[in-house]
Amino acid sequence: MKNIFRAILLILIVFNVATGQTKKNVIFFVADGCGIAPKTALRLALGQGSDQSRLSTDPKFQILAQDKLKFTATITNHSLNSLITDSAPGASVFASGKQGKIDNEFLSLDPISLEAIPTILEEAKKQGYAVGLVSTARVTHATPAAFASHIWNRDLEDYIACQLISKSQKEYEKIFNTSSNPDFHYKAEWDWILPSPKIGVEVDVMLGGGASKFLPTNQNNPNLIIKDKNGNPIIKNGSEAKFKGGRKDEVDLVEIAKKRGFVYLNSRDALLGLDLSQFEPNNNKKLLGLFDDSHMQYEQDRQLFYDEQPMLAEMTKIAIEVLKRKSKKGFFLLVESGRIDHLAHANVGGVDISEDGQNYIVGSDKKPKLNIGSYASEKDTPENIYGSDYFLKEVLAYDYSVEEARKFMNDKKNGETLIIATADHETGGFAIVGLYDKDKNNVRSYAHEPKKENFNPVPKDIKRGDSETKGFFPNYDLVDFQGWKWPQVSKDGRRIVIAYASNPLTNGNGTSVKNSAGNHTASDLLVLADDNVGGKFASKISGRGLLDNTDLTPIIEDFLGVKIPLLPRHKNK
Repeated sequence: MKNIFRAILLILIVFNVATGQTKKNVIFFVADGCGIAPKTALRLALGQGSDQSRLSTDPKFQILAQDKLKFTATITNHSLNSLITDSAPGASVFASGKQGKIDNEFLSLDPISLEAIPTILEEAKKQGYAVGLVSTARVTHATPAAFASHIWNRDLEDYIACQLISKSQKEYEKIFNTSSNPDFHYKAEWDWILPSPKIGVEVDVMLGGGASKFLPTNQNNPNLIIKDKNGNPIIKNGSEAKFKGGRKDEVDLVEIAKKRGFVYLNSRDALLGLDLSQFEPNNNKKLLGLFDDSHMQYEQDRQLFYDEQPMLAEMTKIAIEVLKRKSKKGFFLLVESGRIDHLAHANVGGVDISEDGQNYIVGSDKKPKLNIGSYASEKDTPENIYGSDYFLKEVLAYDYSVEEARKFMNDKKNGETLIIATADHETGGFAIVGLYDKDKNNVRSYAHEPKKENFNPVPKDIKRGDSETKGFFPNYDLVDFQGWKWPQVSKDGRRIVIAYASNPLTNGNGTSVKNSAGNHTASDLLVLADDNVGGKFASKISGRGLLDNTDLTPIIEDFLGVKIPLLPRHKNK
């Protein structure tokens, strides 16, 4: 029976190829601010180096979905006007190729001519593909915004939100004119014009944070209430859970989006209970999921305090399911893990300096500090949760989302699928420096404690990590949460110690550990790729030496059979 089924499936695939009906799907991952080291840290927490996991060929070694993407390369990541990029031009080059090599803060907008730069998402949509954006950051934040909006400053997120749900100048103007305050009504000289590449383009799926950019400040608005799949309010701490709106023009973009065909939801329960059958190629149904006022919660905080929010892999899975129903041609999907970057900005779980300034101490053995977003306070965090746990869980949530894409790719009935996974830049100078041994109150590293008279400040209680016959490795257990496995350090306390080159204390730029806004780095980045057509397209990143971050978009264009229009000043290049 299995052989008959396989034969029928093969005939269908061959027929589709012959008639030009094979679906083509691209899933493009951006782990914002993530270099190579966090991936290594996660593997260590999951057992790398321990028994049966010392060689890359050992059965317990290759455990990350990212490790299973067959083709790898490294890419540069500077912007046009800086050796260190921010996320806006970093994502714009992925969206637009070489003409997306632009200045920091700009989003798919030429900094010289101020012309809007067409993106792969926009062109794919115009050619009949379904398109989507998924992020744990605000959907109006730099990375997702670069694919479906055009503006001179990434911080103009109220305008970006308007662009995201508009496909014509008329629709765009109507948003502003909906305001009850005439001062906010549309003015061409002030409110810009909907950029021409966005004309005719609807984003079929948008999932992430950023409800404050879509909803008014009026707290009586019903779209602020967080609801389950049955439309009932979710109760937290004895009252209805709700967002805080942030639009000063008091325009309700969610209500406008509903009238334009968007199905709106704002909880994990509603997302996982979504009726997928309503999304068809020939109807106007689209999906808008907003799950936090601002950025979505860190995965660790989601598990501790905000379990009504979905995990990145769950958003990725539902986005794929909707997009595959929206077009007979295929889809383009961007998935961003936006909060890896924020944890590195916050210097969490790293090496600090003691209060007397005499010793380096292990920050990962302290309770987390309130540095950025809703990072849990020391008072609220359970005893067994530390700063490094935040980073490990954030990277694992990203890896789980890559695995969802791999499952989809490996099912040939979905058509041809290309996966590319990379980062827009590295943040923090993240490094793995050893283990904290709670039982013996020291750090295990590949070093002895130096003499105090030679170094000031000096590491405190540094011990060799290779002094035991069987070695000394991290000791994490896997604990279930909502059907997913997560690392939690065992009672003996052997947790990974992280260091940040950007830490204001340890790099001499400050007197306390705190959020470092400008701590992106210029490090080269890893890019991984795979496809289910024998590596025909994914392999194009390999065998070429060092790539530029503009070199990935042409591979996607080739795969989808679309071409991003060139602006006049780029046509001869």
